[in-house]
Amino acid sequence: MALTVLVSMPAWAFDFSVRLNYGDMLYFDIVNAAKRQAKVVPPVASGNDHYLGYNRPTGVLSLPSVVEYNGVSYEVVAIGERAFSGCTEIRAVTIPSTVRTIEPYAFYGCTGINGSIVIGENIESIGNSAFYGCTGINEVLFRAINCVTMGGSMSMTAFGNCRNLRSVKIFEGVKNIPDYAFCGMDALTDSVQLPSSLESIGAYAFAYCSTLPGRMVIPDNVTTIEECAFHQCHRLSSLTLGSSVRQIGGRAFYHCIGLKSVVLKATTPPQVNSTSFSEVRKGIPFKVPCVSKKMYTDNADWRAYAPFSTHGSCSINITATVHDPVTGSVVGGGSYNYGDRVNLMALCAEGYAFEGWSDGNRDNPRTFEAKDNLTVRANMRRAMTIVQKDTVYITDTVYRQGTRIIRDTVDFFDAVRSVNSIPEITVDSPEKQIKWSFPRREKVTSVALYDQLGECLYTGKGRRGNIDLRRYRTGTYYVRIQTENRVLRARCFYNAFSNDIIIKK
Repeated sequence: MALTVLVSMPAWAFDFSVRLNYGDMLYFDIVNAAKRQAKVVPPVASGNDHYLGYNRPTGVLSLPSVVEYNGVSYEVVAIGERAFSGCTEIRAVTIPSTVRTIEPYAFYGCTGINGSIVIGENIESIGNSAFYGCTGINEVLFRAINCVTMGGSMSMTAFGNCRNLRSVKIFEGVKNIPDYAFCGMDALTDSVQLPSSLESIGAYAFAYCSTLPGRMVIPDNVTTIEECAFHQCHRLSSLTLGSSVRQIGGRAFYHCIGLKSVVLKATTPPQVNSTSFSEVRKGIPFKVPCVSKKMYTDNADWRAYAPFSTHGSCSINITATVHDPVTGSVVGGGSYNYGDRVNLMALCAEGYAFEGWSDGNRDNPRTFEAKDNLTVRANMRRAMTIVQKDTVYITDTVYRQGTRIIRDTVDFFDAVRSVNSIPEITVDSPEKQIKWSFPRREKVTSVALYDQLGECLYTGKGRRGNIDLRRYRTGTYYVRIQTENRVLRARCFYNAFSNDIIIKK
């Protein structure tokens, strides 16, 4: 009687294999046939040994960017889960620029990898424990400009248990440091320089880097530092927070007991949690911008770190000029305290019109709060001349709170369209009013009052009406009334002391 023995063999994990020029065999799954994309995978799908019965790669592993199978070329876009797990004889790894994803445990326990690991600029995701236990790695060169995920928890960080990893270099172009990115690297002995391109630092990004030394400078483009970002970085000695920081998460610098000073550059106090600086040495100086010391002192969340020392100038400088003095001038500017109201006005010379400020703003007058130093220039252009009914006048465009207003840059002499008549605009000095009245057949569509700087003070409509000048100061005012078939303008002088109103035509 024949005896049949069934032996359970491990399941294959790959669609095809490719032998590299130097002899190593690599295994691949097709992840998108239409796009001709593949990823590197281990040869065995299950069990503890994913190379059971197969030779492991050795030496210098240079992954290809393109592989060919059955006459079709596939782009290598990922390094799959446990692709090289336990390959202890790999000495170095080169990852091609086509790779976007390094999946969990991809290089788990590759203790033979020595020297640097380059995380290329196109890497978008690094999975849990991807390089866990790679004890020969001593440096990470991080160039990934779009990486959003690096491990999922403190116990499964991408570089966990890399006990000889002493240096991390983050390159220009990187905008975000993901959550848990370099968490638990307790062998770091080189200070980390953050690039000026950086905008956010994720939760636990450098948590438990207990040997990270020296000075930490958060660049000026960073707006957010998430919770526990530098939790228990015991050896940090000084901290500078950039001018754009708006939010500092809870326990972000918890138990950073080596800190001797904190410098804040943001003129507006960032939002902080009551634990953001918990267990930092009491009494260390928190230095804030001189112009906003009171704001920090009055802020309930920051008051615990008072009294504050200061840095920088105690005044904010607003400099406003005109690009060519022939074309006009600017009123306003100078030195202000933080939060003071600033009023700038570009005044056009005859024959010129205001075009906008050099920083893109087009408000005129321009009103804002002094929060940062500002240098702007008023740009003017030649005004457009129009001839109508033998009356020559100059038109101008003024931008006021987003509204486009057309007005004359010279005196508002009468300019009649279609109908030749004298404007029905009168004054009542005792009542301190400008009045208008039109016949029933003529519909009035808009009435506006401007001051001599071109600011619109009043708008209305109606065949009859009046404007009370008692709320205004002594000066010259301009009335513009538009009907369905003509535009009427008049210039008047109001004396607030004698209550005289004189129409000037």
